[in-house]
Amino acid sequence: MPVFALQAEEGKLFSPLAFTKTWSMAISAGLDITLIPVLMGFLIKSDDLPRENGWFKAHIEPVYARSLGVCLSKPWITLTVGLLAIASMALPLRQLTSEFMPPLDEGDLMYMPTTYPGISIAEARKLLQRTNQLIAGVPEVQRVFGKVGRADTATDPAPLTMVETFITLKPQDEWRKA
Repeated sequence: MPVFALQAEEGKLFSPLAFTKTWSMAISAGLDITLIPVLMGFLIKSDDLPRENGWFKAHIEPVYARSLGVCLSKPWITLTVGLLAIASMALPLRQLTSEFMPPLDEGDLMYMPTTYPGISIAEARKLLQRTNQLIAGVPEVQRVFGKVGRADTATDPAPLTMVETFITLKPQDEWRKA
């Protein structure tokens, strides 16, 4: 199998994260270019123009002034409402589990054991080959691909003691019943 095909298949391990990050950055950049300048034009007026004619002055400032006056005239009610709002989060927080992440079942595993410091390249290679043979012996495993040490790039800081093994599993209907 060509190396690029193997890398493409291994790339599906983090594809949801990559797509989410890419789309959020693209939408954010689009809003920065289109919406933010328009809103600034509406909400921020220069000193050359009369402020009485501004949209913010006409619509938002009266609501803000009334709300601020009520909050300052009755501080205990304001604090009570704020504390009740914070307390209302207790029930949803208790119902959350330990992690707030959907289950990811893409059929890939990454196994990263470490070896003893000072291991030779020959011993590390033997260890990787033996580990891959043992993992490949499991009937549910479709393919095993391992790497020991660092790749020939500046972005891989892995020492020789770090083993990275990518395990591709067969579809679940091909697994043993037990």
